Order: sequence, then C-alpha cells, then structure tokens
Amino acid sequence: MKIKFLKTIFLLALSTSALTSCVGDDDYVIPTVYTYAFNEGFETSTTGSGSVEVPITLEGWINYNGSTSSPASARLWHARTFSNNIYAEFSSFYSATGTNDVAWLITPELDLTATTGEVLSFVTKTRFANGYPLTVFISTDYDGTTSGIATATWTPLAFTAPTTNDVFVSSGNIDLSSYESDNVRIAFKYTGSKAGVTTTLQLDNVKITKN
Repeated sequence: MKIKFLKTIFLLALSTSALTSCVGDDDYVIPTVYTYAFNEGFETSTTGSGSVEVPITLEGWINYNGSTSSPASARLWHARTFSNNIYAEFSSFYSATGTNDVAWLITPELDLTATTGEVLSFVTKTRFANGYPLTVFISTDYDGTTSGIATATWTPLAFTAPTTNDVFVSSGNIDLSSYESDNVRIAFKYTGSKAGVTTTLQLDNVKITKN
C-alpha cells in the first residue's frame, strides 16, 4: 500500500489591516499550505495497560521482534494511552529472563516521488531509562516481509533523543529530500533485554511533510 498526501491543512490568516467596504487584494495574507506525505499518531490503536500489551496492527505497518535468543522473545510494539494521548511503546522490562529484544516497527510503503523537500519528524519519550534503546532507519528496497528485514538496506537517520525522562522530545527535522522513491520505509528499532537495557521508549506523531 502506497501512501500519498494523507492530509492537507489550510491555515488562513487575515491581515491586520482594517476591513472597509472596498477591500483590495493586499488586505489578505495568502494562506500557507502544509501537506503531509505521511502522518500517524497511533490514535486508532487499541491500548493495553500494565503487563497487558495490545500489539500495534495498523494497516501496512510491520511489527516484528527479530530476537536472536533461545527462546526468542515474541513481544511487539504496543499501544498505550496517557492523558488522552495514544502512542506506541516498547520496553524489555516485561521480557522473559534470558531473552533479548530486537523489536522493529516499520511504516507502510511510502511513495515520495511526487513530492519535494520531504522532512521526517516524530517525538519520543523515555521512562525508567538505563540506556538508550532506539535506532531509526530508512530503506528503499525493503520488500515488506519479516524475512526481508535482514536483507534490506537500512540507512540510519540522525535524530534528537531525549536526555531526561518523562518528556516527549522532538526528533528535529530530518531531511529526506534525497529519497525520491516509491518504496520508502521508516523503521524504528528497539534493542534491549531483561538483563540489559529495559528503558521504556514511547513514540508518537510520525510525520513526513513537504518542506
């Protein structure tokens, strides 16, 4: 499934000039148009609480744990809610002793060929941090299967990570303008284990905008 321009927001602003019975063209500010090539806030996901986790199953998304331990961890990214906000979350805290987690949450296939100046942004929050577990990647050759994760080319993306707990922090604007492909995927990868990093990582407001 290719995603193209899911949402367009028109912001209209009147000029500060006083309105008269004869209004000239210069009396209005031309509206600024913002277009989203992708916009996901996880608001339609079913949420769990405590040790009850409801995996994210949004259309087109890949939610997979590539755990290499034996036994392997089968835990997945899941949806939580706090203060009327729903977001994606992962933590190795509830994983079984002796297992590791390599939990991937990958966007649907995105077609960016019809846009220019694309910018990726998202927000993340950490809780109970004992190490930073998240890496973010982009790919243009991923085939959309779980087995294809290992064979795809994943390029890491630099972003701003939280430095304190319990505050959502913006990733900053990540330039995607060089990725003019109809098969763009963004992957969020949590790496941790019960005996290692168990930081709770929360992810929200994944957006690609036309700059």
